[in-house]
Amino acid sequence: MSELDTATVDPPRANRVPPLPSANGELRDRVQKLRLGAGGAKGSRGGGVTWLPWILCLALALTWAGVAMRTYRNAPKEGEVGGVVAAGPSAGGTASGGSSKSAPAGTVQLVVKGYVIPSRQITVSPIDVGGKVIELNVVEGQLYKEGDTLAVLDPASYKAAVAEAMAAVAGAEQRLAAADSRRDAESPESVRKIELRQVSEELKEAKANEQRAKRDYDRFLGIRDPNSVAGREVQQAEGDYKAAAARVQRLEATLDILIAGPRPERMKALEADVLAAKADVTAAKARLTNAEWRLGNCTIKAPITGTVLTKKAELGNLVNPMAFSGGGGVCDMADLSDPEIDLKIAERDISKLKVGQKCRIVPDAFQDREYEGQIDRIMPIANRADNTINLRVKVKLPAGETPGTYLKPDMGAVVTFLADVAKPRKED
Repeated sequence: MSELDTATVDPPRANRVPPLPSANGELRDRVQKLRLGAGGAKGSRGGGVTWLPWILCLALALTWAGVAMRTYRNAPKEGEVGGVVAAGPSAGGTASGGSSKSAPAGTVQLVVKGYVIPSRQITVSPIDVGGKVIELNVVEGQLYKEGDTLAVLDPASYKAAVAEAMAAVAGAEQRLAAADSRRDAESPESVRKIELRQVSEELKEAKANEQRAKRDYDRFLGIRDPNSVAGREVQQAEGDYKAAAARVQRLEATLDILIAGPRPERMKALEADVLAAKADVTAAKARLTNAEWRLGNCTIKAPITGTVLTKKAELGNLVNPMAFSGGGGVCDMADLSDPEIDLKIAERDISKLKVGQKCRIVPDAFQDREYEGQIDRIMPIANRADNTINLRVKVKLPAGETPGTYLKPDMGAVVTFLADVAKPRKED
């Protein structure tokens, strides 16, 4: 061994620290006993058994054994859905995996946990209008009849729209009346008999004047001596005759026009004007109806007879049914007189149940109350996430019980499904 090793392992005697006295031995011996692999009091290096790893392995094994036992105890039994186990043979019913045909009539087939829901629940909101709430009569838990006023919105802008629509209707009706007058004034039926008679008499007078002028003109032309009559008088007679003939022709044409009426093209144009005016009146009345409808929607009424579940607006709020943030509702209402139980049934148990099957309902909050019910409908689609099928049970409230007193929406309830009562066999 070199001097360096000797100095490291065994330091000089002058630098050694005298050992401290102890009742259990020297400190060096005690440290050696605590080393891993030490062989007890002997301290033999590598000759003993290492006990610490075995203790750790034993503790780990015990821990996993406890987890396994707890998992086994809490594992869902056959027929368990939602934390409630289906009744087995010991409870007087069939086991979860058995067939419903083997269950005696009236015995328990299945017990499932569900939740109370109303058959009708709606969000009440204004229809196609929005504005400030100036009147609010909504109280949670209060029963309202269909048609009761729940809230009123500020109707100022909608009243103005109604007034504008009424003015538009009046203007369209005036235009229609004018178009009708123009058409009627030029139609053949508009010519009165007195007008035809007047033109006819004027035509007779014109023909008489024509004959008189013609005789005067012929008399002047029959004189052979042109020097006896002035040339001006001959021209005057000729002009009177021609004027009388032209008047006769004009009156005859006027009479023909009165009898035949205006041209077809003109009548078509006038008829088109009347139809366009009628269309304007119809459109204006439709806008008025829509404006009046929107004004009426400012008064929000209860659409059903039901109880207010939650209030979503306060006096002075701005309500808009088209808002994406959900600020269009005033309240949520539900008909609590017709409650249902929403259940999730495991697929392996759905064959035991059918529509119309009787059951008993016990709410979690009132264990001393029991309600009768029956399966109302089985949903047509399953949930692949948990291999269940939703089912609705209709609850029959006893006479005299105020709806919503004991069965409130979203409350838990345990439903016990009963086997059908066996029908008596007909004797041969």
